[in-house]
Formats: sequence, C-alpha cells, structure tokens
Amino acid sequence: MLLGISKKIADSLVQNDVVKSEEVELYEYGVRQGIVLVINIMTAVLIGLILGMVLQSIVFLLAYMPIRSYAGGYHAGSQLTCYLFSIPFMLAALIGIKMVPWNIFLCIAALACAGLIIAIFAPVEDSNKPLDQVEQTVYKRKTYFILAVLISAAILFWMISLTQISLSIIMAIVMAAVMLILGVLKNKIKKRA
Repeated sequence: MLLGISKKIADSLVQNDVVKSEEVELYEYGVRQGIVLVINIMTAVLIGLILGMVLQSIVFLLAYMPIRSYAGGYHAGSQLTCYLFSIPFMLAALIGIKMVPWNIFLCIAALACAGLIIAIFAPVEDSNKPLDQVEQTVYKRKTYFILAVLISAAILFWMISLTQISLSIIMAIVMAAVMLILGVLKNKIKKRA
C-alpha cells in the first residue's frame, strides 16, 4: 500500500514536470520515507496522548532522532518490523520517564553510562547501511556534538525545574545507547554466522 501511494505521488510529480522521469525512483523512495516518518511521529504522539505524555513524547523524539541518525545502532529487517518494534520501544521510554523514581543522582548516572556507551561505540553501522572510513569519522564527530548538546540541555532543564523535559532528553540518550548495544550484538552475531 505504501509503495503504491509513493509511486502515485512520484509519478504525479513527473507528469506535472516537477521532476525528471529518470529521477522518479529517487523521489518515490523519498516520498515513501517521508510517509514512514510521518506515521512514526503520529504513532509516537498518539502513544503520548494515551499515556497523558504528549510533551514528553515530542521532546523524546526531538532528542532521539538526531542522535540515532548519526550514532546508528540496531536496524530491523523491514520497515514494518521497525514500525512494530517502535511501538513497545516508545511505550518503554515513556513509562520509564513516568515510573522510574528519578533523582539527580540517577539522572547523572544514566547520562554518564549512556553517554559513555554512545561515545565508545558510535557510529554502529548496519549491513544495510555500511559506512566508509570518512563517514565513520564524520558520523562520530556529529554524534559527539549532538550528545554534548543533549546532555547540556538535559542538565539545564533539570536545573530550571523543567524535569519532564529533562527526563525526556535523558531517556532519548539512554534509548539511543540501548539501540547501539543491540546493533553491536546484531553485528557480532552476523559475523559469526
């Protein structure tokens, strides 16, 4: 279904002379990825709405998406599997924000552990998206920058008593670290096979 929708949109762009016919596959892919992104964001916000945590879900996504883009980590075999995996993943993140008895010491420990995992392992490539040496260097540098910004923001929001925003950022960093560990394990298992 998604493939059909993205194909129709891309074909329409060609028919209206917005894009060249030889670029239709690229635009079809881009449209499909855009639709998937919108569906994922809407699902995350819906989960936040159900849990009474819309702000937290939005802040979590805003923090998680950039670090995940450059740090890498586990990737599912298909977009459907990824989507189905993202639902309990988002639930776990929001429930963690709500249910864990957070205090300053736990926040610092979570930031330190997750930050160290990200700093050591990132970027973790996937067999679908291998990285050459230049990309490894660039992605690592961008990951460090994003991580520094997120940690600084989490600390700042905690200090000005916007704890739910701070916790959402901390949870994004923690979940990015979890995805890195899962990615490293997946890569090791694939190498043994």
